[in-house]
Parts: sequence; C-alpha cells; structure tokens
Amino acid sequence: MIMKILVINRQKEVIGQIAAVLASVEPVIRYYDSGLDGLLAARIESFDLIVCSTDLPVITGFELVRSLRNSSINKSTPVIFLADELNHKTTYLSHILGAAATVKLNDEQLEGALQKQKVYFESKGPSQFQDIFPGYSLN
Repeated sequence: MIMKILVINRQKEVIGQIAAVLASVEPVIRYYDSGLDGLLAARIESFDLIVCSTDLPVITGFELVRSLRNSSINKSTPVIFLADELNHKTTYLSHILGAAATVKLNDEQLEGALQKQKVYFESKGPSQFQDIFPGYSLN
C-alpha cells in the first residue's frame, strides 16, 4: 500500500520525519519549497495527504489550501498545517479550511497527526482512485 504525500515546506528535514512515521505505508513524497510550486503540483496530481507550512514564499499555505479546496482534484485531501507559532488566527484559518491538524513545526504533535492520517489511509483502501471508480481494478 503506497501513500502519496505532498510536502510543501522550506525545511527539507521535515521529509525525514514524515517518512519515518509513515514507513509502513511506503510513502511516496513529492517535496516543494514554495507555495506556488506546491499548488501547481496539487492541481495535476492526486495525493493522499498534504503537509503544508503556513509560512511559504510566493503564496502562503492558507492561500494554497484555499485554492485547492475551491477547485482541484485534491479538494478533499487531508491537510496537516505546520506552523512556527500556534495562535488564534492560525487555528481559525486552518479550521475554516478543513485541516486535519495544525501543529508546531518540529513538535511531537506532528507525529501524532501523521499517525492519525496513516490509520485513516490504511482503513480507506489503496487510493483515492477506488473512491472515484468503485469496483475498477488497477491490476
């Protein structure tokens, strides 16, 4: 079972954390360090999880997810926001955008949020493709 993850963050080290926690679902991670590049990738490729920093160059993580929620193949893909600081504004915006979680960068909460998404992914099946075309086999 392979989990496709889009990571948009300026710190490439976060990929190692994500890969370690999600090793059992063989994560395929696409990494971008700018919001615009991440947005373009999310418009053409389907993902099982998006891990996105709130503070990105070019467009913010909030703007990126708002755009995906309005018009994208990843309209309902779970999102974990990574924030330098959790405050009322960050929490409110992530809630409005339907984020699965908002955690501080390099915090133990990231591991917990990733574990929850791993359980969700394992329970829902091999890919979003099966949700769209039930009964169709990729083999």
